[in-house]
Amino acid sequence: MGIEAEFKQVSPYLLEKLKEHPDFAELFFDAQYLPESPFWQQFTINLNDPDDVVFLDEFTNLALETFNKLRENKQEEFKKQKTDISQIIEEGKAEYLDIDKTWRMIHFVLTGEDDSFVPPFLIGENNEDRLPSINAILGGTEIEHEATYGLVRYLTVDEVKQVADALSKFSYTMIRERLKLRGWKEKSFDHLFDYTYNPLVRYYQDAAEKGNAMFLYLS
Repeated sequence: MGIEAEFKQVSPYLLEKLKEHPDFAELFFDAQYLPESPFWQQFTINLNDPDDVVFLDEFTNLALETFNKLRENKQEEFKKQKTDISQIIEEGKAEYLDIDKTWRMIHFVLTGEDDSFVPPFLIGENNEDRLPSINAILGGTEIEHEATYGLVRYLTVDEVKQVADALSKFSYTMIRERLKLRGWKEKSFDHLFDYTYNPLVRYYQDAAEKGNAMFLYLS
């Protein structure tokens, strides 16, 4: 299946809570699989297909299983977080963005680097082509919560605004220049823009407008 990059908005209040109590991030992420969440709008579930039924049952019960596990195994923390549980679940149900396996190509488009190199800054300049370098895919600060590949990272509200602003100024002319300087054919990137690049830009802009922070992770 390959490694995919995903993004999830989070309120600044909840971000601070989940940084302090990272075990509860699991409940936040599992809530996206609850039956009423937008996640299921992308699927057609055939209730006459045993495999579909097992898939539906397994994923829709993840949040409840995590809730019970936290209540039993993290009793003191659970008591402290009890008043925030409903917000964790409600925000967790909200729509996330999955840019699939195209994140490697988008990382190159935005930074001029392959995915083996993570710029040591969020917004900067590529030393080779002198074009903007926007670390919107692999940037962020880690929290102590494991994703499928590595730790979950976050961007603060201010950092999200910085990325959204940089993306709004990163023109197609700059993208074409970067591809040309590296000898890459522009046509090989055409499918990216409607499929994942433009949705990524819009997702950052939406988060910035709402005053949200962002989780970034590989799954």
